[in-house]
Amino acid sequence: LNSGGNGGGIYRSMDGGDTWKPMNLKGLPGGEKRPVGKTAVAVSYSNPNVVYDGGKTRERRPPSGGGDNHDMWIDPTNPDRMMVAHDGGASITLDHGRSFQRVVLPIAQMYHVSVDDQIPYNVFGNRQDGWSYMGPSNSLQGYIPLGLWKGVGGCESGFAKPDPNDNNIVWSGCYDGGLERHDLRTGYSREVRVWPEAGYGWAPKDMKYRWHWNFPLSFSTHVKHRVYVGSQFVHQSDDGGQSWQIISPDLTLNDKSHQESSGGVAIDNLMTFDGATLFAIEESPLEAGLIWVGTNDGQVQLTRDAGKNWTNLTANIKGLPAWGTIANIHPSKYNAATAYISVDLHQMGDFDPYIYKTADYGKTWTKISDGIPKSESSFVHVVKEDPKREGMLYAGIDKGIYISHNDGKTWARLRNNLPPAPVYWMEVQERFDDLVVGTYGRGYYILDDLGAIRNADKLGSEPQVFEMRDTYRFNSRESIKTDGPSNNSGQNPPNGAIINYYLPQKHNGKLLLEIQSMDGDVIRTMEPSKDAGVNRTVWNLRYESTYRPQLRTQPPGRPWVQLNGEGWRPLTTWDLDLNAGQLGPRVVPGKYKAVLKIMDSNDKIQKEVTQEFNVLKDPFSEGSIADIQAQVDFSLQLRDAMNIAVSSINAVEVLRSELEAIITEESDKKIQKEAIRLKAIAEDIASKLYDIHLTGAREDAFRSPMKLYGRLSALASDINGSGIDFRPTDQQGEVSEILNERLQNAVKQFEQIKENDIEKFNKALEKKNRTLTIEKTGGR
Repeated sequence: LNSGGNGGGIYRSMDGGDTWKPMNLKGLPGGEKRPVGKTAVAVSYSNPNVVYDGGKTRERRPPSGGGDNHDMWIDPTNPDRMMVAHDGGASITLDHGRSFQRVVLPIAQMYHVSVDDQIPYNVFGNRQDGWSYMGPSNSLQGYIPLGLWKGVGGCESGFAKPDPNDNNIVWSGCYDGGLERHDLRTGYSREVRVWPEAGYGWAPKDMKYRWHWNFPLSFSTHVKHRVYVGSQFVHQSDDGGQSWQIISPDLTLNDKSHQESSGGVAIDNLMTFDGATLFAIEESPLEAGLIWVGTNDGQVQLTRDAGKNWTNLTANIKGLPAWGTIANIHPSKYNAATAYISVDLHQMGDFDPYIYKTADYGKTWTKISDGIPKSESSFVHVVKEDPKREGMLYAGIDKGIYISHNDGKTWARLRNNLPPAPVYWMEVQERFDDLVVGTYGRGYYILDDLGAIRNADKLGSEPQVFEMRDTYRFNSRESIKTDGPSNNSGQNPPNGAIINYYLPQKHNGKLLLEIQSMDGDVIRTMEPSKDAGVNRTVWNLRYESTYRPQLRTQPPGRPWVQLNGEGWRPLTTWDLDLNAGQLGPRVVPGKYKAVLKIMDSNDKIQKEVTQEFNVLKDPFSEGSIADIQAQVDFSLQLRDAMNIAVSSINAVEVLRSELEAIITEESDKKIQKEAIRLKAIAEDIASKLYDIHLTGAREDAFRSPMKLYGRLSALASDINGSGIDFRPTDQQGEVSEILNERLQNAVKQFEQIKENDIEKFNKALEKKNRTLTIEKTGGR
């Protein structure tokens, strides 16, 4: 037994715990005698007298490399192989602890989360045994590399928040009242703590200011750049932390019996359990000077005159047990008199959910959390109000998220792919309408586009397409250079317009989703899921892709190249293998329509549901709308040319395949000779349209000259695949004209052979009861 967490002593029992014998009362080496730690004790399978992390005698081992250790596993078949679990993941040793290899896992204990209003926005927060971080919600690079996260001052505890009036300034807290003001433009952080008198080891009662590990940090919603932080007082700064003013009395119970040294056997004063500190400070977005405060000894306080006078509202909260932590306060944006609080009582052995609402400035309160099922993990860390629908609430408990559409009368679990981790904080990023979630164990999660969740209680018997958020036509950016995605790489949001729609029952007929211009022109047609319930699909903001070529012959001299079961193979080159030249161009920013068409078994439209939405220009784009329009027009011309090339390739490939069959099967020498002649002509035409020597290996692109289709595709990739808004260059236009002229000549040659040689040959073949297929160019 390891008494007192990380220290206090090691005891041993040989009779199942009936009696205990002290083995080491000196605690652990290296100053790790902390009651708030999590060091485990493990006994060797090979020798019961060998104890790891404690025992009669100690042999120091190299650190496992991950901060606080939580657990340890020893291979029962090989005691030299051990694993240590810690705040940084896990570490493995194969040599009995002489060396460790750290395994970085996608885990992170985040205390809070905040967002800025950049496009795309950034996410901020403080990580246990890590740092104060800032990272992108969307890297515009394919995935979110770890290298895009950066420090923004502060440390592992508390809040990290950007100034809402200047997102270049980030305030970040730390234990012992630590506070830094970070400037993203310079990369510098300035120490601006309220009172720079170190408090390590001091009992809270002997401190001038008492600071919690997660002391509150917030901004005024009415005075630009004003910052609030909380000890037992509310401190205010209007000059970037150069000076601080106290605007409240001690708002806690100030019970000295809860301000003693913590830890018991092993004293530990690092402000983690102080029982008389502020825990929440929030100013009303509607009424200047209206500030709500909550403490970790169960007090709720209010001022309506910017701190001149305070009212203790705690006695008005009927049924609230004593000594709960007012985990957060959320002032309503719909009514200045309304606020919500969450109360965490799990440290008092009460794991029930406690959420209260007031609609009269705290004179009366109503408990609204009874609809959340009670469990060992149902205590509430945070409650937030939806910014677009009054009465819709999000509650983060110690095992996930619950939502309410009716102001807490009923609650439903919001699950999807969110793991059952403690949800410590949530924010709704209003511009993007995303729910950003900070978990204590699994890092950050983002639910993109709350439209479907917001209207989930309005589902009826009719299909519907939910209101769509504005979609940015983001351009891709140059990526940082990494060795590729890792376990802790982030995932970008879907690239394009999210379309949420509802079907009251599974649809058995055809279901089409058309993207249309406001004039009704069809830009893209998709076939989304027909499952009952709420479905989601994403339009990538592009026109229809180009036609896909199907090669029905083998490359000359390469009989090992096989066709698929349907008798064809794809045309693959270095460029097309990435699909860049086959995607349709992105649309010009503007207004569009999503039209859901529900059809019967005869493909007759039964019902249409329409939702309008906006496609917005990338704010960092250097091109004007006119430039983008020119780019799209040019790309559509290239797409049409590629479609002509593909339809010609497909037609000539059918012809070549049939001619090869005739050459192999026909005994009539005259017909066989003509087939050989025509095959040579068809092969000549095909070789102008594409490289007939391609086998499917990407390197083939460098072994013989690229032909029309590959060059058109490469040009389209240069224009459309780079994701940058510039009008086509003069030389791009010149090359396009040259390629189009060559394409028309090849098509003309093909049409001539069809009109003359093929029709004449078919008359001879009719006597053999067979004919060659003559396909028109321009079709799929």
